[in-house]
Amino acid sequence: MSTTAAAGHVPVETLLAWWLHETDAAETDTVDEHLLRCDACGGTLDAIVRLGDGVRAAFRAGLVGAIAGGEFIARLAAQGVRVREYRLPLNGGVDCTVAPDDELLVSRLQVPLAGVERLDAILEFSFEPGVRHRLEDVPFDAAAGEVVYLPRTAEVKAAPANTHTVTLVATSGAIARELGTYTFRHRPWAGD
Repeated sequence: MSTTAAAGHVPVETLLAWWLHETDAAETDTVDEHLLRCDACGGTLDAIVRLGDGVRAAFRAGLVGAIAGGEFIARLAAQGVRVREYRLPLNGGVDCTVAPDDELLVSRLQVPLAGVERLDAILEFSFEPGVRHRLEDVPFDAAAGEVVYLPRTAEVKAAPANTHTVTLVATSGAIARELGTYTFRHRPWAGD
């Protein structure tokens, strides 16, 4: 374990790795022992745990959007999270909605990703003409050939009927090439 020389405390990065069970056995033992005698590091760890709890709560409330991996979605569904899922083929579109009891809205965007080093996503909404939101360096699984897009469910539930597009762009240095555009034709929940 590395500690700061001046204060003798465990760095936040190490506490986070310990909390996520990413430390080896020797480092885990060292952090355990340090936490038993250091109230300051214990307080920092408590703050990390509270932050994690807050992020989980915000995510479950639909306040956080993300691009994630398929395993993440499977874990949430196994924990009982109510998931509404759409699969879109390359350059596909879908008529979509979200029910009041849906906790997570998932779109699986099928896209060829072989050789892609970095992927950006450009989001556009018909209720914001001319505005483009760019998400840079989003995670993707080249072997799966898909990008798992999770919009902010709470915003989608409150949104009027609109058209939303996601354009995936592969970037390498100064070169960018569009891989596909996906269209969501959203309608508010009508009880169907």
